Amino acid sequence: MSDNKNKIPAPAIPTMSGVKVEQAGYTLYLQIPDNYLECRCSYLPHAQGAMLTSDELADTLKKHGVLETIDQQACEDFVVMAAAGRQQLDVLLACGTPPVVGTDEYFQLTAPSTTVMHSDDYDGVRVDMYHVTTFVNVVTGDEIGRIIPVVPGIPGRNIKGVTIVSQPCKALKYKLGKNIHLDEDGVLSATAVGRFSQVGGEFSVEEEFVVKGDVDFNVGIINFKGFVVVRGDVLDHFDITATKGLTVSGNIGVCSIVSDGDISFCGMDGQDRGSIVCGGTLHAHHIHATAIECSGDVIVEVEIHDCSIKTLGRIVVNKDSISGGSCIAQGGIEANKLGSPSARHTSLLVGVDYHYVEELKRLLLELTATQDEIGEAGSLEEITELRKRAAILSERIANLRHKTVAAANAKINVKKMLHENVQMLLGDVTETVQEFRDGPLTIVENTSDGGLRFIPMSSMDVKATDIELACILEQKNSKTE
Repeated sequence: MSDNKNKIPAPAIPTMSGVKVEQAGYTLYLQIPDNYLECRCSYLPHAQGAMLTSDELADTLKKHGVLETIDQQACEDFVVMAAAGRQQLDVLLACGTPPVVGTDEYFQLTAPSTTVMHSDDYDGVRVDMYHVTTFVNVVTGDEIGRIIPVVPGIPGRNIKGVTIVSQPCKALKYKLGKNIHLDEDGVLSATAVGRFSQVGGEFSVEEEFVVKGDVDFNVGIINFKGFVVVRGDVLDHFDITATKGLTVSGNIGVCSIVSDGDISFCGMDGQDRGSIVCGGTLHAHHIHATAIECSGDVIVEVEIHDCSIKTLGRIVVNKDSISGGSCIAQGGIEANKLGSPSARHTSLLVGVDYHYVEELKRLLLELTATQDEIGEAGSLEEITELRKRAAILSERIANLRHKTVAAANAKINVKKMLHENVQMLLGDVTETVQEFRDGPLTIVENTSDGGLRFIPMSSMDVKATDIELACILEQKNSKTE
């Protein structure tokens, strides 16, 4: 009979790389990577021969450079298993400490980006079609970001007892540009109003944003704390907010334009939906169907058609006309032509602060209603009370109408033509032109005889009050003579 069934089958020999230690009773395989960060051991017992001992294992590890970070408990367990004739694979007997990687110096932005949402619903998905350019808008003193310093790495140690040096960290390469302050704590702050720019490692606050072409889907809505220059046109619905001012070389479509500074552009057709809020002076070639609120003068080269304009300064049209719509100008109005040959209704209110106009309208309506109540009152006591209320309203109306402001000039200049159906409100007088008049002429309130004075044209720098005083004195002198 064969003795095969009494033989102990040889254990499977693992496929591995590393150091092989062959003994009569066993074979050891030590796996040690090139960085010497660990040592793993495999054990294959033989059918004959002595098993592995603790001293043999220790000598083997030492011989092959495993000097530190030895797991004594793992070694003891390994020897016990070997004594029992058990095969063991890839048992971790020593483990070094890898180095901890440090952090390079870097810039961390802390100022929030300006986000302008103007989205359309496209197949049920909200898609932002207009907001493309994101600005980091800042004002003087705002924190922009921080230079986060290097965090050094921590060295490691391998199983041979050799220190493993961590890779050196890199310093941030940067340059401080204009309008930037860096303090000793690494905080970057703005020294001017504008947008934060980080280009080529240079930090700066730019006070001007230049669009070399049109403001369209490639640029998007602009909200910039600084001065904006547009070399092309501004397409419909691409609104612009520029705190320091705006210059557009081309035309503006149906947009909302806002600036605390001066605004200039070629033309704008707001189609009764566009608007401008200007904190300075507005210059344009032509303006159509646009709502305008301006703190300074509105100066237009050619024409203003069908606009609603409110300004604390003057409205001046150099070459052609103001026709249609309504204009409120505290500093007066001057144009080549007022109205149109088709007698389009045009309303002009001059010499008043437009902020008071709505309050004035409300008071006038209340006065009218009170006067109607007086006519319907049923007792003397009721009439007396209503008349007291009417007197108070009348006084408040008079105070608003005659509120003295240095910039006020209740005066209209017409250089060439005054067409029919132009309604003019100067002081306490409201009069609508019934027939065509030739210019040049100046129109002011006739405070002595009522109505309006149509007199030879004078410079807009000459105040209506001075003109009226001169006219009154002239009338008195002529009567005396």
